[in-house]
Amino acid sequence: MVGFTRQTERTSSLEMIETETRPEENVTPSDKTAELRPLTEIRPPVIFEELRQGVLGQDKALRFVSVAVYKHTTGRVAANLLLIGSSGTGKTTIMNNLQRLYHDIPEYRPFRAVTIINANLLVDSDRMEFRPDRLLTAVEQRARAILGRKPTPEDLKQAIERATICVDEIDKMSAVVAGKPNAIGVVLQQGLLTLMEGEEVSHRTHAWVDGVEKEITLDIDTAHMMFICGGAFEGIYDQVYNRVTKPGSGERIRSRTVHTAEGQVRIEMRFSLADFLQGQDLFEFGMVPQFCGRFDQTVLLNDLDAKVLKEILLHSYDSPFVRSRRFFRVMGIDLEIEDLAAALIAERAGRETRTGARSLRPIFADIVNPFEFDPEGQDVLTEDRRLVVTADMVRARFQRAN
Repeated sequence: MVGFTRQTERTSSLEMIETETRPEENVTPSDKTAELRPLTEIRPPVIFEELRQGVLGQDKALRFVSVAVYKHTTGRVAANLLLIGSSGTGKTTIMNNLQRLYHDIPEYRPFRAVTIINANLLVDSDRMEFRPDRLLTAVEQRARAILGRKPTPEDLKQAIERATICVDEIDKMSAVVAGKPNAIGVVLQQGLLTLMEGEEVSHRTHAWVDGVEKEITLDIDTAHMMFICGGAFEGIYDQVYNRVTKPGSGERIRSRTVHTAEGQVRIEMRFSLADFLQGQDLFEFGMVPQFCGRFDQTVLLNDLDAKVLKEILLHSYDSPFVRSRRFFRVMGIDLEIEDLAAALIAERAGRETRTGARSLRPIFADIVNPFEFDPEGQDVLTEDRRLVVTADMVRARFQRAN
């Protein structure tokens, strides 16, 4: 795990959040009736358990995220994270579950302006210019959805300054692309760096003043925002792998024992970026050193093994099995899956190390699609209208695909 640490004292109205009682329009019933705890009492283990309800197989990463949330909500120190993980390992899922966390915990109402934005939207490629106004506009839209129809300038300013900014696909804004300098990447990283260091940004908008809607200018202090940047960093895997396997490197890829779903045992060598990534690798990839230095931590997400993928298949709300089960209920059919069948699907998906949990969907769809098309014509329904995906069905489908 590569870490970049930085602690900065932060003083502002954030320190007064624990005692705020000003009523707001869109307060939910739970917000009104719950006895609010001081934010300092919502410790990282509590935050971790809340996040873990929606993110599977990334406990180590969630511990860092939980600490960052605690720092952010208590307003004591900066709490910015850089997430690195292959496609399908859960970066966007973590970002989405931060939104859920802030919504589900009444004490976090002041922090609910969570915004997820693609990195390339923050740069005007024609003018080679960083566009913080696009970021602030996105945050403002989220803040208005939370505050209601007639926010005051103070409402908007406080909600925006407490926002969590999730910048996705940050790796696409590398300062080096195909071995050549990428000016757009430099512009973006320098722009975000300025915001993370703390910048007063003037933001033109409109708000209600003395019962009248007026155009106003808000001076937004970005020092109190939390920034979480994430990306797949596809090229860095090959870059580090080549360094590690180079003769004379002195490093060695670890072997591990794998137990298959069918009960077989094999030894395999699998490269894990988390075992070898160094700060210098990020700089060579094209991340500006000063930019990386503004993150509390660079967090590597685990590649998902078959055990975790099986858990995701069976229990994740958006998994292909759970989605298909909801589909069959429309026709009065109860979809089930044998444990071994789920294990075989997860094992096949685990071979696709660069797509992670996303590989579950095409694999499962290939198996279940004939039944979704015509369940009655497949001679698979029981008398009580149950459809069970068996290990034999999965094996047969895999054999036809090979």
